[in-house]
Amino acid sequence: MAHRRRLALALSALRMLPLWLSAALLAECATMTPEQCMHADWRQIGFSDGTNGFSGARINDHAKACAERGVRPNLDEYLRGREQGLQTYCQPENGFAVGRRGGNSNAADCPDFLKQTFLDQYWRGQQIRQIEEDLLNHRLRVDSNHRQIRHNDERIAGIRKELAKEDLPADRRKALLNDFNRLVEQKNHLGHDNAFLLLESGRLQAFLSMRLREYEHWR
Repeated sequence: MAHRRRLALALSALRMLPLWLSAALLAECATMTPEQCMHADWRQIGFSDGTNGFSGARINDHAKACAERGVRPNLDEYLRGREQGLQTYCQPENGFAVGRRGGNSNAADCPDFLKQTFLDQYWRGQQIRQIEEDLLNHRLRVDSNHRQIRHNDERIAGIRKELAKEDLPADRRKALLNDFNRLVEQKNHLGHDNAFLLLESGRLQAFLSMRLREYEHWR
């Protein structure tokens, strides 16, 4: 009987698990806590959202988060604050920073007198990001090649040692020689690849430095 009660409790807990998870996920995704809703300065919230480049739909997320407490956002105050915040977000230097870190431009709501310069610098920031990513990928490949070359060297040394045995069977010797030649060929290929990558990395670094000097004002 006790076993049945424990089983029933366990099954009940399992049935409730999706509800607990849903509640946890909703709480995690909410843009505001109930306490923040109760003491909200909607102009300041709008300013913060504008400064961070959030779209106008962000107010809907706040409304959903605060609905449980029966709090409705003050739309007029929110929009006034957001408009002020967008004037900070839409500055050209921020456009460059957003583009360089790979963020979305979110420039649609920028004031007309700031929008084009913001986008111009955003695209320049993205150009810098692409160069930096290419440079990082080259360096990662060089490191990976170095590790593989060291591994091949260790394996080649082991094969040399085994080939020195006088009583080595012919079929084993043949297999070792095949492995030896393959490893040496692969090592040479990796060495040539690294030479190219290092040369290309130098070119990219010089190009990056030149571009950063050109865009110094926006960094």
